[in-house]
Amino acid sequence: MKQKKLSTFALVFSMILGSVRSGHGDFGDISVNVPLQHWSYEFIERFEARGALRNLGDGIKPLSRLAVARALVAIAAAGEKDLELSQIEKGELAFLEEEFNAELSQIGKGKKFVSASFKGRIKSGRPLWVYRHAQGEALADLRIRQQSDFFTGRSRHMGEQIFRHRLGGSVRGHFDRKIGFYIGFEQTREQGNRNYILRDDVYERRLEAVQLKGNLADYHQAKSYFVFALPIFRLELGKGEVSWGPAPEDNLGLSSNAPSFDMVRLQARYGAFKLVSIAGFLRPCPDRGDTPLCRGLIDIEESYIVNGIDRRLDREKYIAAHRFEVALFPWFDLGFQEVVVYGDRGPKFTYLNPLMFYQAAQSYQGDKDNLMMGLDLDLRPGRGVKFYLALVVDDLKKMRLFSNDYVNKFSLQTGVLWADPLGLRDLDFRAEYVRIEPWVFSHKIPVSTFRHFDSPLGHSLGPNSDRWSLQFKRRLAPGMSVRGVFHQTRHGDNEILPDGSIRNVGGDLHLGRRLGDETETKKFLAGVLSKWTGVGGMITWRIWPLLAAEVGCQVEWGNNVPLPPRWGRNVARRNRTGYGSGREEHFSFELRYSYY
Repeated sequence: MKQKKLSTFALVFSMILGSVRSGHGDFGDISVNVPLQHWSYEFIERFEARGALRNLGDGIKPLSRLAVARALVAIAAAGEKDLELSQIEKGELAFLEEEFNAELSQIGKGKKFVSASFKGRIKSGRPLWVYRHAQGEALADLRIRQQSDFFTGRSRHMGEQIFRHRLGGSVRGHFDRKIGFYIGFEQTREQGNRNYILRDDVYERRLEAVQLKGNLADYHQAKSYFVFALPIFRLELGKGEVSWGPAPEDNLGLSSNAPSFDMVRLQARYGAFKLVSIAGFLRPCPDRGDTPLCRGLIDIEESYIVNGIDRRLDREKYIAAHRFEVALFPWFDLGFQEVVVYGDRGPKFTYLNPLMFYQAAQSYQGDKDNLMMGLDLDLRPGRGVKFYLALVVDDLKKMRLFSNDYVNKFSLQTGVLWADPLGLRDLDFRAEYVRIEPWVFSHKIPVSTFRHFDSPLGHSLGPNSDRWSLQFKRRLAPGMSVRGVFHQTRHGDNEILPDGSIRNVGGDLHLGRRLGDETETKKFLAGVLSKWTGVGGMITWRIWPLLAAEVGCQVEWGNNVPLPPRWGRNVARRNRTGYGSGREEHFSFELRYSYY
């Protein structure tokens, strides 16, 4: 088994190296990716709605730093022609131009900075340390983030406090302008007045490995990859993140709710067409004592005892995905994607082929994997308006397409962004509706569940749920804004019966169909129905391009909703703390450097 896996990857890797040796990387884009949390994505989307950007292909994220720099050039050019930029927009554009000055210089649009002092670098958004050599360049920076969250209400006898302290760093650069690279690491300590017994007690839900230490928890994450610019496509090798779809953050197909993972990513653009393909390694739900959800999921054949130690090895798990975007018109983009999750065997070359239609590939492989197909559109009719719509099919039964059979699993996401509504400058308004049918993301074979570790690869809302949300953002000054949000959310969770068994209605990402489950009469929002209504606000002050402070407040009313501490979206039904109703107040403060 091991030899087959190694042989497959040796073949693929040798093909990649052969392509790299024959490539001319200095003619392409070897800049590293812009993190998905970076505020430039929101800035770019606003100017997409205003008509300054066309054929950007930003349904495929992350964008490279050079791609963002080109978007900034297009925005500046539009502002010099027929698009009027407010003073605040000009100030924020200047912020981004300082931060991306190195990439702007590559296309002849950069500026020369005289100040090279430590303080000058912080204020301009440039890396703190720079090393340059005839054969390459390295730019290093700190990453610091402090988050404080305070909760009252909803079964809490006293206020709850949660503090997350993050410290890390990053290095990016290139070798001889032929190979780009990125290295990033962060260590987080979470503590407060809760006890950390299970992994589900951790407030942070985007987790890899975690160490529970009573009244605190430690965890870390790292990303690292190489970038090669080949004659016909851009190649990335390493551990990174991905988000596909028309929505700004949470998307149905692939989102950043799960940690980063190892992947091979190919990207290409041919005029109005943009394509991306990834083949990656996922981690299964961790079989550890602090994760009862995943007990019994180790790879028994590969596990062994050495030196008196029971060494448990996880099952193999993989992801293959590709997305195709086309600008049919300057104001209309269409996207199609397929994602397949599989495991318990070696990687399959059928899925490694970026041009393969995965629906057919799954049948060829025996129809035992978790396949998801998505179609979305991005429509910009003008006057600062952008509509988007995404439809995802997790599975379907062709002969009973319009029945309530559980196999017919659909998801819908639609929204609108209105920049400068009714002529109100520096104001954004967004409305969105998301509906995820029962059983979506789950699978009858646990290793094929649509998750990485125990976090969802897709939308954080989870199956058997829907949500209405409204949001406005008012820019008060360059780097300073106030944001208001309102949402109504519903979720149908599985039901624990008096005898301790679970009535599975398809409301738990982690529990797919079992023998004996009712599958003929799927009903949306069946099971334990929870309802949330929330309203809140947030003030953000970007002091310097990379230094920002944020203060937030939210009030939420819940009816029959999960209670803290095990209330996270991806917590399994059996591990929940309990259910209750009532109001909850949430106050937050955040100070971050180089966390965008």
